[in-house]
Amino acid sequence: MKISYSKTFEKKFIKYERKLQEKIFTAIVNLPNGDIKRLIGNEIPPIYRMRVSKYRILFYMNEEEIQVLKVDSRGDVYK
Repeated sequence: MKISYSKTFEKKFIKYERKLQEKIFTAIVNLPNGDIKRLIGNEIPPIYRMRVSKYRILFYMNEEEIQVLKVDSRGDVYK
């Protein structure tokens, strides 16, 4: 399965310290396993969120690819 990253994700991701980057990257590589929940209100395409400690990763997923949209702390990711 192909994984692609948005520019928004990349900008935020490089600001985190190395340990957190490794934790987030490991969680993304292991998709679709983990604490995943579909967000309500996004019918097409469905957007999902995954928890990694106090951070949230928003992504879109279909049979062929996973597109990681955003990563941020719990309170700011949904804005």
